[in-house]
Amino acid sequence: MIIETTIALLFIFSALVMFHELGHFVVARMMGIKVEEFAFGFGPRLVRLFKRGDTEYTIHAFPLGGFVKLTGMEPGEEHIPDGFQAQAIWKRALVIFYGPFASFALAVIVFICIGVYWGFPNVANPQNRVGMVSPQTEAQRIGLKAGDTILEIDSHKITEGDQMIDLIHNKPGEIVTLVIDRNGKKLTKAGRPAHMIQYLGATWSFMQENKGVVEAVYKDSEAKELGIKTGDQIVSIDGRRITVGASMTSAIEAAGSKEVKLELKRDGKIVNVTTEPAIAWVEFAGVKWTFPGAGAMEVTSADAKNVEVGDELVSINGEKVTGGTQLQRIIGSLEGKPATLELKRWQQDEPVVVELSPTPTDAETGFFSAIGLLGFQPEPAFEKAGLGESVTRGLSDTWQRAYYLVKTLLSERIKEDVGGPIMIGKMTASSVALGPYWVLNMLGALSLSLAFINLIPIPVLDGGHLLLLGIEAIRRKRFTREQMQTAQLFGLALIGMLVVVVLFADVSKILGGKVPQ
Repeated sequence: MIIETTIALLFIFSALVMFHELGHFVVARMMGIKVEEFAFGFGPRLVRLFKRGDTEYTIHAFPLGGFVKLTGMEPGEEHIPDGFQAQAIWKRALVIFYGPFASFALAVIVFICIGVYWGFPNVANPQNRVGMVSPQTEAQRIGLKAGDTILEIDSHKITEGDQMIDLIHNKPGEIVTLVIDRNGKKLTKAGRPAHMIQYLGATWSFMQENKGVVEAVYKDSEAKELGIKTGDQIVSIDGRRITVGASMTSAIEAAGSKEVKLELKRDGKIVNVTTEPAIAWVEFAGVKWTFPGAGAMEVTSADAKNVEVGDELVSINGEKVTGGTQLQRIIGSLEGKPATLELKRWQQDEPVVVELSPTPTDAETGFFSAIGLLGFQPEPAFEKAGLGESVTRGLSDTWQRAYYLVKTLLSERIKEDVGGPIMIGKMTASSVALGPYWVLNMLGALSLSLAFINLIPIPVLDGGHLLLLGIEAIRRKRFTREQMQTAQLFGLALIGMLVVVVLFADVSKILGGKVPQ
């Protein structure tokens, strides 16, 4: 695996830098600027492949990227007619900008091509294969890794991802035994799925350190109205101390529908909230509908043969479904008569209509739901796509990733979500374990990152050069060699500091067990 990961890293970094430099190269030639050398790798020159026109094509000792050497790059070389410094500002700006643009283009090309060849991941159709192991979870503790195939769970043969998920979900807090295949070897792992509890319209996760922490608060939920926030930790319910998921479910069952008092810890301080819980789920027509949102969490019988997990119940006989208590009332009023259910299905504009005749008269309800999670994401199956759809989805995927990247770079989560070379190496190893699609997917993601990071206005980076050209245009005066050297030194110092910070963050994540596997 080390050899394969090393080869993948060499391929990724070389492709990233070479394509970036190709952007500079092509536009420089278009602008009439002489290109002295187009090099693969850096360090001492090993061999000159050939020379075409004025440009030498060479290979250097260290095969991590490459560079383009333009004539007349230094300040004071404006007298060289076909040199970089002799060109108008807009021409120099284009040469610089097209490096990041080429990186962006590479990302688009990669996302489109992998869509055409492999298709696109369908998260609604998981495989019985580990895609990523979240840090500080039971899955990491028992040693699951990306690429592991789950063959058995508690002696049940596993052939589909849904089987695997259902068996794990149905055993919160219980020991499960997994037989896995890792690179042709069978291994046995035993772990205890942590509780993930839906209560009051919030998700309470016991994935890490047996602390019930709010992972999500849903819109228009009780939790939202009560002021419960993401990151809050449950301390007690009606005075019953909560230490593990089982103690929380027991406390909720004991409280039932009567007024309940929750003690929470937020930023080291205790916060108390009191409420009368609303119905969290209603099992009707063979489907477990969860609230808020009236989403189909489970399909348990043939009554719901046209309902899929994830469908949202919009209305019954034209009456809009707004909550669990109201749904219970609607069901009671049907008295076994035929009913028309209108559903909203993911990625479909038209509603799905389900006819029930007769209507089931019984409806079970509950105030919470709980599932077990080990802490890994299954690898999704792939759906083939044609060229047109691949182009559309490839472009959409690029813009979504670009939006998330910019949002991350401008947010407080930059230290948690952005990794350096060590993290890239770890993620590459996981991608290699999963296969070529994920290696190329990582290439596209890194190329997109390179495009935006290179546009940060720090001297040395392309964004810094563009900033200096903008200042030059405003002041209508070129920078002297000494001024440029000062700016470059400042940029190098800043980059050096950032590299140290990122490397420190990488090491801290690894030592703290916060690296996905």
